[in-house]
Amino acid sequence: MSAQFPTTLNGTDNEKLTELCGFPYHQQAVWFLNAFWNEHEGEAEKLWAFVDKCSEFDYEKHEEGCGLDEMNAHRFLEAFDETMTVREMRANLRESGAIGEKERPKVVPLIHVLLFKYNVDWKRLVNSSQGDNAEKIAQAQDRLAQVKEAFKQSEEAAQQAKKALAEAKQREAEAMQHMQQQRKQDKKKMQHMQQQKKQDKEKQQQYKSREEAAVAAAEEAKQKEDAAHAAAEEAKRKEEAAHAAAEEARQKQLRSSSSSSSRRSKTKRRRSTCSSRRS
Repeated sequence: MSAQFPTTLNGTDNEKLTELCGFPYHQQAVWFLNAFWNEHEGEAEKLWAFVDKCSEFDYEKHEEGCGLDEMNAHRFLEAFDETMTVREMRANLRESGAIGEKERPKVVPLIHVLLFKYNVDWKRLVNSSQGDNAEKIAQAQDRLAQVKEAFKQSEEAAQQAKKALAEAKQREAEAMQHMQQQRKQDKKKMQHMQQQKKQDKEKQQQYKSREEAAVAAAEEAKQKEDAAHAAAEEAKRKEEAAHAAAEEARQKQLRSSSSSSSRRSKTKRRRSTCSSRRS
């Protein structure tokens, strides 16, 4: 930043604007505030925020710089949620005559942004008197320093809160992961228990089926045994009946033989008697 602040610009209005665009960011903002203090006094702190952000995005000259390349100019506009684009801004400045139709600036000075944003008369800007509001501008700059310090503290608190939130989320994620792993293990245990229960049930059914089959086989064997006993008893009865019939037949045969023998004896005796009588 220059040690002595300029109070006048030289040449034509366009030459004056070109000269002003070459001032460091801080001096561009001061010149603008001096020119339009009555209309935009309340924007002083915001303009100092603009100066601070331009210095941040000017990686080569920082606060001694006077303009940003288009990429960083877009970043600057996005940082303050500005909807304008560099192309729109330059088109507007060409319409007003602030820059020539064929003029293609390599950088975007802060003054161009302020002219477009606040829609002020650029000729009034370059021809305005300087120095009347130095004290108020200094006060605004002091307020900006306070705002920057408060913002820094707020940013530090936000970073700490962000870190704490990240740690809390990490712990939550770890707890969630542990819980999910525990659920998976519990699920596996439950599945194993259900599988074991199913196997036990199948074994019980198998044992029951085998037991029922054994009971049925035993019952069938008993029935066969009873049938065999009954058949044996029947065979025994038949055998006894056969023996009885045979014995009865034998007795009949004996009686028949005895009767025949008796009849033959009687016949023989009669014949013998007859023969004796004939003699």
